Amino acid sequence: MLYQIGTLKMNMVKVGGPGPVDHPAYTHKIVYDYLSFVEVFKEAGFEVELLEYCDEEGVFHYKYWNEEDGKIGRSFRFDTRNSLEKLGMVSIIIDAKKLMKIEP
Repeated sequence: MLYQIGTLKMNMVKVGGPGPVDHPAYTHKIVYDYLSFVEVFKEAGFEVELLEYCDEEGVFHYKYWNEEDGKIGRSFRFDTRNSLEKLGMVSIIIDAKKLMKIEP
């Protein structure tokens, strides 16, 4: 089940970052939204499940995922900038699986 947690009303990420050349995001060459990110993986043959993302309206969606499958620091649960009252930093997080064919 996906939960709607909150809303982000600002455009936090863009190609080239927010402007200054010394900003860590200055080297961003492409920015994906959740739909285009999922499509890249599907086109490569993966089955994709969205776990965390913001939709077109800026609404943040969250689906529980098991930390034992891999802890993601920049996530709703583990990034210290986030709380139930305020979203500070969120990412698009997907679970992408591709079946492998193993020849005997």
